[in-house]
Amino acid sequence: MRARPSIAIGALAALALVVLAAARPALAHEPGRSGPPRTPSLTIEPHLSVIRPAPDFVLTDAHGRTVRLSELRGRVVLVSFVFTSCATACPLLTHRMALVQQRLRGVTPAPVLVSITVDPVRDTAESLATYAARFGADRRRWHFLRDEPARLTAVLAQWDEWTRPLPGGDLDHPARLHLIDARGRVREIYSLEFFDERQAELDIRSLVREASTQ
Repeated sequence: MRARPSIAIGALAALALVVLAAARPALAHEPGRSGPPRTPSLTIEPHLSVIRPAPDFVLTDAHGRTVRLSELRGRVVLVSFVFTSCATACPLLTHRMALVQQRLRGVTPAPVLVSITVDPVRDTAESLATYAARFGADRRRWHFLRDEPARLTAVLAQWDEWTRPLPGGDLDHPARLHLIDARGRVREIYSLEFFDERQAELDIRSLVREASTQ
């Protein structure tokens, strides 16, 4: 992508919001929701309980490099599940992760963002690389991952990520983000409907500080 990331990301966000508004009654990813999204208040000093150990995975990024979650110990990790042909929730989710990336510049050790495809048949390494570039992803700390369907299916099951085919080739799946601490434990699970990149920044900074004292 040769355009400036901030312009491209802003345009994608506006398009995603228009699509979401038009499709809200039948929105994939979060069935059964009704009413307008609520704006959560920010928690300046979050206290994040341990939910469970994060299931390990070994997947391949858009540039052919192997990424193992357990090898990211010592870094805070934010994990999401998307697919590149999604026209509703996924672009909005990825845009918000891009905002998190921008807000965390200068934080050390640098948190890691991970986006895993739920559509490995159509999401080739090339399409993931193109998708990552659309959102100005920093390749050093934002990985877009895939694997062969048989191996990826097991990973999705461990993370409680299901998919359901919809008309027109779309997929329904949970629009969630998982926050992993430096010791490899899930500390928060965000629903896209209530996700606020400002709170995510506060949560991540809190976990970075926590790791520095352990």
